[in-house]
Amino acid sequence: MTIRAACLVGILVLAANGAPLLAASPTAPFVGTKAGTLRGVREDAVDVFRGVPYAEAPVGALRWRAPVAAKSWSGVRPAIEYGASCYQEWPARTFGPYTSEFVDTPRPSEDCLYLNVWSPAQRTAKVPVMVWIHGGGFSGGSGALSIYDGTHLASQGIMVVTINYRVGPFGFLAHPELTREARGTAAGNYGLQDMIAALRWVQDNAAAFGGDAANVTIMGQSAGAMAVNALVASPQAKGLFARAIAQSGSGMGIPAIPLAEAENNGERLFKATGAATLTELRALPPEKIQSANPFYFGSPPPGTPPRIELRPVLDGGVLPADYSQPGAPVASAVPIITGFNADEFMPSNEVTAAEFQQSVRARYGADADRLLSLYPHATNEEAAQSARALVRDVYMTATYRWAVEHSRIGGRPVYAYLFTHPSPVAKPPGFGTFHSSEIPYLFGVLDRNHRPYDDRDEQIAKQLQSYWLSFIRTGDPNGGPGARWNPVDRNVVQVMGLGDDAGPRPPVSSNQRFQALMTYADSGGRLSIR
Repeated sequence: MTIRAACLVGILVLAANGAPLLAASPTAPFVGTKAGTLRGVREDAVDVFRGVPYAEAPVGALRWRAPVAAKSWSGVRPAIEYGASCYQEWPARTFGPYTSEFVDTPRPSEDCLYLNVWSPAQRTAKVPVMVWIHGGGFSGGSGALSIYDGTHLASQGIMVVTINYRVGPFGFLAHPELTREARGTAAGNYGLQDMIAALRWVQDNAAAFGGDAANVTIMGQSAGAMAVNALVASPQAKGLFARAIAQSGSGMGIPAIPLAEAENNGERLFKATGAATLTELRALPPEKIQSANPFYFGSPPPGTPPRIELRPVLDGGVLPADYSQPGAPVASAVPIITGFNADEFMPSNEVTAAEFQQSVRARYGADADRLLSLYPHATNEEAAQSARALVRDVYMTATYRWAVEHSRIGGRPVYAYLFTHPSPVAKPPGFGTFHSSEIPYLFGVLDRNHRPYDDRDEQIAKQLQSYWLSFIRTGDPNGGPGARWNPVDRNVVQVMGLGDDAGPRPPVSSNQRFQALMTYADSGGRLSIR
């Protein structure tokens, strides 16, 4: 028997006995999971396993059904390449601040329920686990984006997992026939069920990679942050994680869709495909279903029906409560970090005084006069500045309000933040601290081929990572060299400033503006990004 064969036999024996597996060679680590043995790669003292199946391909009869655990395999399965993205419009286009590293996903397929793992190659004890849930408006995205590379974070002593989940009509289609078929178990939340299945996989397999299944943090950004909050609300996810981080999602004001409304949306999409029965719909090629609800930048062309809303559904099973509401009950009472970036969802700099006044009156009704008195708009320049300040103040007021109520109901600390460091650009225009700009800093992937990051950016990256890693390890972001970050307090209107001005700060631009927006919300007004 060769030395390599002897090593492999030893590895398989360890796997059979449930022991964590270490690398068989400096470049080929092997791990024994519940379903079989994986061979990964070693990169910078981190063991990496890409394209690991956590569920069967949801195709044919499994389309629009709860995920089924991946079948076992014999021999050694290579885990070298990322799996396909879940079915979506592809390729994604770069636009605005979103250069290729933010949008380039692998070619999509319905066979997409894969995850990726990074873990320290050398460890003396079990390490904390973070599970990253990608954004993409519940209609796109992938756990394989280069800005989600877990190598750097894993080198800091944690296990990093990124996942795919079904999106768009494959992940969030509700329909009366599907509801009847589910028999009260779930309807329209296949993407959320995928996330729960991935978290169960982590519980079953984390130890094999050196991870601590009792110390799991779920994290996500944008739609991924909304998903994190949905999982906190879901009784089916209870016990699968110990803490949560929701980046740019808790103050959006975008609610889950009531089941009846989601079913109506599904009937519209059903009709658009031309299918007559659910059996026919399951038999259609995925491109036919995807094309029934095309994505438009801006408003749809004249004569084109509006896009059908597809996102988490209040089905009473997977999701019994609307995670977007500050007072919604929670199934998992865990510590949470949540917040926003300073320049998310910003209006054009060309807003005129008349346009600003008209939009405020249309949106805020009886509260409009009070708000207009607080946001100067005598000139177009003033109006443009006020329009941007109002947008930021709205989502930060909503976030603070959500955080305070969530802490009260869950009985656990919620740490809120505003990230203020602008992302650099090679040439104008700049987009400031735009939606998702914090992610490369957090993951430690400041690729200077994409953007002219400098030493200051590296310092900001270390700042974010210090707080996040402390929270992942202990449930408290403090412990590093940075300023103390206190949880939200109803009696102290503060959040944590992160980025260029680290330290406690007001959530909005003035206390009068904060009070006016709180009054509007308390009287039933909706604080949202749209």
